[in-house]
Amino acid sequence: MNLLNEKKYPLEYFQKKRNYRWYILLVVLLGAFMSALDLNLMNMINPVWSKIYRQQLSYVEWATLGYQLTLTSLLPVLGRISDIFGRKKFYNVGFLIFIIGSAMVGIGFSLEWIIFWRIIQAIGATFLQSNSIAIISANFPSGERSKAIGIQGAVQATGMALGPTFGGFIVQYFSWNLAFYINVPIGILGTIFALLIIPESISEGEKKRIDYVGASLFTSFLGIFLINFSMSTNPGYPFINEIILYTLSIIFLILFIIHSLRFENPIIDITLLKNIPYLSGNFSGMLSYLIIGGTMFIAPYYMEYGLHYSPSLSGTVLVIIPGFMGIGTPISGFISSRVGAYKLTLLGFSLITISSFLISTLNSSSNLLTIFIYFAMMGFGMGIFTAPNNSSIMGMAPAGKLSMVGGFLNMMRSMGLILGVSTSTFLLESIAPIQVLVSSPLLISWAFDRTMIVLFIFSILGFVLTTIKKKETKEKFITLPEIG
Repeated sequence: MNLLNEKKYPLEYFQKKRNYRWYILLVVLLGAFMSALDLNLMNMINPVWSKIYRQQLSYVEWATLGYQLTLTSLLPVLGRISDIFGRKKFYNVGFLIFIIGSAMVGIGFSLEWIIFWRIIQAIGATFLQSNSIAIISANFPSGERSKAIGIQGAVQATGMALGPTFGGFIVQYFSWNLAFYINVPIGILGTIFALLIIPESISEGEKKRIDYVGASLFTSFLGIFLINFSMSTNPGYPFINEIILYTLSIIFLILFIIHSLRFENPIIDITLLKNIPYLSGNFSGMLSYLIIGGTMFIAPYYMEYGLHYSPSLSGTVLVIIPGFMGIGTPISGFISSRVGAYKLTLLGFSLITISSFLISTLNSSSNLLTIFIYFAMMGFGMGIFTAPNNSSIMGMAPAGKLSMVGGFLNMMRSMGLILGVSTSTFLLESIAPIQVLVSSPLLISWAFDRTMIVLFIFSILGFVLTTIKKKETKEKFITLPEIG
């Protein structure tokens, strides 16, 4: 079948455009920017919600965790379904759901209302994220894939960078509600562009039997496990509940594995996990986001209450991490085809590990230049690591399963963010309630350091996974482009 024939162009205008794939990338970048901006501005809004709704940090964090839990649980499921029914449909629906969820969160009647609509918003984000990397991989040949994914990573990092600054500015000078209302016009613009530019995937109309049983088992396993992990970080959570729910999640996981090995088209291809580079790439990616997610979640508390920075200044300083990630990602993406993914991922995680330790040495008298250097090192290391790691993982995707592999990759990233937030919250509040911590600059700084030491230990594990990853060759990742 000639991939350049058949219907795939939404508009006649694009049929003669040789650089059509770059128009597609622009649409994906818009969705990536919007979701990254929304995710990171939460770091500046959480402390505000703690005051407005007079709730503990362990309860307020569910506005973030509810979003991430939904995203993580649904990503691989929707990724596989998108491979079957077409990525364009799901990408467009994602924009619409995200718009509605954002508008309703902005109303903010209560914290419970916010948590509910953040979950709806996450469903829309799942539709977008489960297809974004797959759409790029399908439309770019192997020689350009790292470059395109690197550009997407840079734009995501820009959104992450602007999130804290935007959130801090909005909180200090306007109302937090505006931070969510801004998604509405951006989402409408993205929906229009997606309809006009993104092509149908070649799997469109190839209706295979959907693994609904596998989807239910996997979602049950992951949802129960992550909810239980998050709840177990709360003081007073019954130990017997932990045992029961962890046991139940393991049962669902075993049933899912047994079912997937027997089903013809499983929602997640378990056999891919036998591939050491694929397995270590996904888990090292998860740990990298656990570290950066945990750091960015607790850093505002350290800066505002330990160093007495204003919300806008704290947000600006927090920009350093994703900002330098935005610098490192495209650099890594452009040179990965020359030096290989292995060397770059090793270099990137080395910087993450070193910076995690250095950040743990900060205290209540640390100066701004020191913070800048340490945060910049973490962000740059993250950027150097991410693009080649993601590109190599997507290069291992079997034919017709790009969205499934992309969804699993994004699921691991989201799981890392969830574990980072939950672990950081648990470590902070295991020292003292957040109200006590923020009353003493020395105490909050000490708690911040102890938390960063644990994140440093996780970074060592991620570095080890990166070093044992087998060295790939460029030829290993060459795949024919799949339109859509």
